[in-house]
Amino acid sequence: MKKNVSLLFCVLFEICFSQKGLVNYGFIDAMTIGNGKGPDSNSYLIFNKEQSYYVTAKDSLEQVDKINEQKVYSNDDDSGGTIYNGMKVSKEGDQVVYNIKKDTIWSNLLYRKQIYIKEVSPKINWNISKETKQIGNHHCQKATTFFRGRDYTAWFTTDIPVPFGPWKLQGLPGLILEAYDKNKEVYWYFKSIDYPSNIKDEVKFKIIPTKEVFLTYEEFKALQKKEQDIVIEKSMILKKQFPQIEVEKPKLSIMFIECE
Repeated sequence: MKKNVSLLFCVLFEICFSQKGLVNYGFIDAMTIGNGKGPDSNSYLIFNKEQSYYVTAKDSLEQVDKINEQKVYSNDDDSGGTIYNGMKVSKEGDQVVYNIKKDTIWSNLLYRKQIYIKEVSPKINWNISKETKQIGNHHCQKATTFFRGRDYTAWFTTDIPVPFGPWKLQGLPGLILEAYDKNKEVYWYFKSIDYPSNIKDEVKFKIIPTKEVFLTYEEFKALQKKEQDIVIEKSMILKKQFPQIEVEKPKLSIMFIECE
């Protein structure tokens, strides 16, 4: 009898982890103002037992009028706001592929041009809290961490015991349904889930265009510093025309999600 129970458990476990899932998120990019105030992009995550594929800021996921919409997001203290001249989107979108067996993350993002990165999966040191809340139909638990320059809170559910989440957030004992940094400069919120899913889209590997190369994460950090310098150079040119302008080195936290 014990052997039969063990066999049944193994079969159910394998069925659970062989199923495909699809999560739809909203992603708010509020890196210039915080408080979750910024352009709101559609995002989704497809996963199976071995790999996840995440994408956002993809033009085909958004309506044309929303992409081109100019909008002002105000500060809470009435000190002004930030004007967004449309959304940041590209044909590829910003993508992240995480493969457990290969212990690798492939990603790309748009910053003046498409940037491609390949890295060993970062080990995120999560602190799991006893605090819980309901998200959709799922009981979720709180976890916090410091990762790549930001303090994050994530809400995950062991109802779906896979270590995946939006962007590069991963490594918890359940699927992440919501995540944000301390100032809500970046904020992923749950919209819907289809699990198990019959979606035809595959959990894909990252394929890059001909002549493009993957940067290491260290090379990506060096590129970030160069981008800071480019912004300073442009600001200095502007200052010659308008001497009253104050020129400061731009913070990585308003340029990139990763801001070490």
